[in-house]
Amino acid sequence: MSSTSESGFESCIGKGTKVSGKLFFKAPARIEGEVDGEITGDEIVIENGAVVTARISAKRVSIEGNVSGEIVARERIELLPTARVRCSISTPSLALADGAKFDGDCKMPRDRAAA
Repeated sequence: MSSTSESGFESCIGKGTKVSGKLFFKAPARIEGEVDGEITGDEIVIENGAVVTARISAKRVSIEGNVSGEIVARERIELLPTARVRCSISTPSLALADGAKFDGDCKMPRDRAAA
């Protein structure tokens, strides 16, 4: 993990890094490597090439890589063109770009606090 990068992310799980367990981020975090477990934070970005098998709970989640498990976002989930997502998601706002692959179920509560 590194601290304060040029991109505004204070935390990063870099390429070639494998992490297993519970991760808690207070600042925006970028994941480029492999994570197995639980991820909790404010803004989580899963980069192209990352492999994540986890329960993710955050305000906002942006995905370019591979994710399986469960995602709960209080504000928004964004699946970008290279995203490959196999999980259940819950969020009041979902953006699916052309090319993104999603296999799972989606709940979109009206009340953001319910997500």
